Amino acid sequence: MFGHSDFGNSDLINMLTKKTIILGVTGGIAAYKSCTLASRLKDLGAEVWVVMTDAATKLVGPQTFRTLTGNPVVTDLFSQEIANLPVPHISLAEKADLIVIAPATANIIGKIAYGIADDALTTIVMASRAKKLIAPAMNANMWRNQIVKDNVRKLNEHDFHFVGPVKGKLACGEDDMGRMSEPEEIIEKIEELLKPNADLAGKTFLITAGGTREAIDPIRFIGNRSSGKMGFALAEAAAARGAKVILISAPTSLTPPETVTMINVISAKDMYEAVMKHRHDQDVIIMAAAAADFRPKITFWQKVKKDRDGLQLELANTVDILKDLGNLKNGSKLIGFAVETENLEENAREKLQKKNLDLIVANDTAAFESDSSQVKLIDRTGNVEDLPELPKKEAAHRILDAILRL
Repeated sequence: MFGHSDFGNSDLINMLTKKTIILGVTGGIAAYKSCTLASRLKDLGAEVWVVMTDAATKLVGPQTFRTLTGNPVVTDLFSQEIANLPVPHISLAEKADLIVIAPATANIIGKIAYGIADDALTTIVMASRAKKLIAPAMNANMWRNQIVKDNVRKLNEHDFHFVGPVKGKLACGEDDMGRMSEPEEIIEKIEELLKPNADLAGKTFLITAGGTREAIDPIRFIGNRSSGKMGFALAEAAAARGAKVILISAPTSLTPPETVTMINVISAKDMYEAVMKHRHDQDVIIMAAAAADFRPKITFWQKVKKDRDGLQLELANTVDILKDLGNLKNGSKLIGFAVETENLEENAREKLQKKNLDLIVANDTAAFESDSSQVKLIDRTGNVEDLPELPKKEAAHRILDAILRL
């Protein structure tokens, strides 16, 4: 346990497990403390990527951080060690749950404050939507310089977080303000920033995901390109924010979050039955699944042989799960999805009204099988929120934020 934290060591390990933390190390003498910080974060289960400025490499060798983290160390945008990553600085920026810069010199604070991106670290900071934590370390007079104060204030206004500096023995020999916070204090701040938001505690969610399969014969089926990633991201995000979640999913290759109740289905009929069985007493129902609109009228009990002279399939409509949910609403907030190839907003609004939804998430087919998505959120009062292209995990939280505002 660190200091006054309410979390024990096992809780902190659970919090940081599978989290990706980028540790930026700049050219301050306190860079040696970052070795302890990197090692501790790794022990707590985080995936740690260290990004060093050129000045930092003169104080601590990159190989030290590589050994401590088990990952390549980024020293420039053209590093051979990360050349296998597509557009390395963007790939790392998108992976990050948190960027920590420790130590952070007056130079790096000033560059970030003015949007300068002329090395690996500043470029990754500019390209990332992750939370950012800065641990300053510098001479006391530099810290008190009005220009540095203005830069810190500017970054605070743009949602950068700071820990320290503190008073202590400085490299110049003075005992004054400007010393970098100790690794334990920085980890306490990391804990605070990554602590799950519990704004959905006590709420119940029913979420569907994936694309259903409508059987032609025991081997073949009619399907669609839905990967289930958005539904799974919503389930994980809702559970992380304290909700009790039932996830009903058609076949996918995804691993379900451990904290949700998982129900596997195959066809639209299967999904309909599962949804209707569990719809009662749900605060929110999110129909993120791509349930098939059509099914073969006849399903062959044996494999259809290829030696036939072609095969004609007659299709019938599947049950409309969303429409029936809209007709049976009993206080639950009902959220649907609209995937369109044309007239996206117009068609989404029409679906919102016809299906008696509270909110619809509209996106085009580019979202299929992708890890990111650009969507419009349209509520029943007509309000429209255009989200930028976001990783689906982040988009999921933005959708949940919109649901809370309903």
